[in-house]
Amino acid sequence: MASRNDFFRCPQAQQSDLNCWMNLVTQAKVLPTVLPLPNLSSDCFACAYFNQNMSRSKGRREADQLAYSSLSLFLEQLGFYETQLDYTTSNLSKRIEELSILKKVSDALLESKDLDKSFRLILTGATAGQAFGFNRAFIFLVNEKKKVLEGKIGVGPKDPQEAERIWSELRQKKVTFDQMTKDILNGQTPPDTNLSALIQGINLPLDANLSLISKSLLQRKAFNVSSSEFTQIKEERLFSILSPKGFAVVPIVTERKNLGVLVADNLITGEPILDEDVTALETFANEVGLQIENLLLQKELFLKLQELEHVHNLLRENQNYLLKHEHLADMGKLATTVAHEIKTPLIVIGGYARRALSNLKNEKFDPRDLEIILSEVERLERLASQILDYPKETKLFLTKQDLNGIIQEALEVLEERLKFSNIQLKTKSSKDIQEVPLDSQRIKQVLFNLIGNAIEAMPQGGILTITTQKKKNSVKLEVEDTGKGIPDEEVKNLFIPFYTTKPKGSGLGLAVSKKIIADHKGTIGVQSQVNVGTKFTIILPLNS
Repeated sequence: MASRNDFFRCPQAQQSDLNCWMNLVTQAKVLPTVLPLPNLSSDCFACAYFNQNMSRSKGRREADQLAYSSLSLFLEQLGFYETQLDYTTSNLSKRIEELSILKKVSDALLESKDLDKSFRLILTGATAGQAFGFNRAFIFLVNEKKKVLEGKIGVGPKDPQEAERIWSELRQKKVTFDQMTKDILNGQTPPDTNLSALIQGINLPLDANLSLISKSLLQRKAFNVSSSEFTQIKEERLFSILSPKGFAVVPIVTERKNLGVLVADNLITGEPILDEDVTALETFANEVGLQIENLLLQKELFLKLQELEHVHNLLRENQNYLLKHEHLADMGKLATTVAHEIKTPLIVIGGYARRALSNLKNEKFDPRDLEIILSEVERLERLASQILDYPKETKLFLTKQDLNGIIQEALEVLEERLKFSNIQLKTKSSKDIQEVPLDSQRIKQVLFNLIGNAIEAMPQGGILTITTQKKKNSVKLEVEDTGKGIPDEEVKNLFIPFYTTKPKGSGLGLAVSKKIIADHKGTIGVQSQVNVGTKFTIILPLNS
C-alpha cells in the first residue's frame, strides 16, 4: 500500500528550513492536530509545485469545480487577512514604541529644570527612530507682549549632507534614545546641526489669516500640510526651511493657555506624512503641554524674583543714603513705606513658593500656585511704582468688574493670616454689582490696607465684617472690625501722609488708599469708637 509520501513529492518539502505545512504533511508519520499558518502571499502563491497541484485539483466534475473555487476563495481571503494582520501588528508595535518614547520624555522632563534642555528632549522624542520618526522638528512659542510666535529651537539636519554625517555617527556609536535623554539632561549638547540658528529670529504674527502656523494654535487644531498647501507659507525664511513636500503642525496648549506649536517634516527622506502620524504627534504635544507651561511659569517667576531682589537692594541702598541727610527725611519715610506695603505679598509669595517646591515632583503640584505668586510679584512691582509716584497723578485701567469677586480674591490671599489671627470673617454681599468701573489691582491694594489694619487692631482676635450694597448711582463697600478703636483726635489725621499711630508704621497706607478711591471719583470715610471697633466706608460711582 502506498504511503502518504508517495503522493506528496514536493521538492520544497525536502528543505527542512522552510516552515511549510506541506512539508509537515509529507514528512510527518502522524498528522499534527494544528498545522502552521503559511505565509500565503510570499510562499504558497509563489510556489510552482503548489500552483501545479491546485490546477490539477480543478478537474471536470462539478464537485471538483466547486472544491477548487471554494479553496481558491478561501486562500484569497486567508491571504487578505494575513496582510491585514501584518499591518495591524506593525501598527501596534509602532504605537507601543510611541507610548514608550512619550513616557521616557515625560520622565526626563520631570528631572529637567532648564527650558532649553526640555525643548531638546521634546524634539528628540518627536524625531525618535521608528516611533514618531520625523526627520526634523521645531518649536515656536507665544510672545504675548509682541503678539507673535517666536522660533525657539530646531532638532534635526538642515540638509542631506548634514543628515548623512549625523545619522552615520549615531549608527556607528549605536546611540539609544535613553542615552540621548541622559546626555541632554547632563548638559552634553548633541551634534550641532545649525537648525536652531535658522529657526530663531522667525516671528509669525498671531493672526490666523496671516500665518498657517498661527492658525493651528489659535484654532487649537492640527494640520497635515500637503505640497499643494505649502505655498500658503508667507514668511520667506520659514518657506526656505520647511520641506516643500509638506509638514505637520500641531498646537501646544493646556486647558488655560495657548503656549505654542510643534512643527515637523521629512525634508531628508521625503517620506509622506500620514494623518495617523499627525494624530500621534498631536497626542505627544498634548502630553508635554502642561510640563512646558510649568517650566515657563517657573522661568517667569525666577525673572520676577530677580527683578524684585534688585529693586529691594536699590531701595535699601537708597534708604541708607537718604537717612544720612536730614533734609530728605520724608523720602526716608517713603522708603520705609515700601517695606510696610510689600510685607503681606512677600508672606504670600513665600508660602506658595515653598508649597510649589515641595509638591513639584508629585501629583499635588498645582500650576495655580505659581500663577498666584506671579500675580503677587506683579502687584508688588505696581505697588512700588505707585508709592514712589504718589505725588503724581495716577493712571487707572478701568474695566467693568464684579466688586464681590475682587473682594473674594483679596480674602483668599489673606485667608491664612485671618485664621492665624483668630479672626472670624462675615460677608454681606449685594448680588447686583457685577459691573462696577474699577481698576481691580488698585482696589485690591485698598482692601489689603484696610483688612491689614483691621487685623492689627484685633490682636486677640475678633470679627471682620465686609458688606457691599448697591445704591441708586453708586455702590457702598464697608470694612468693619471689632478692634480697639481709634480716639477722636486721631481719626481726623488718619488720611494725612506719613501720619501714623503705629510704632513701625509709615503713615502712607491710608493716604494711598484715599488717593486711589479719589482717582476712582469715589469717597472714603471712617467711623471709630474706642474698645468697640472701626468701620471704613467707601462709595464708588457706577458710571466712570
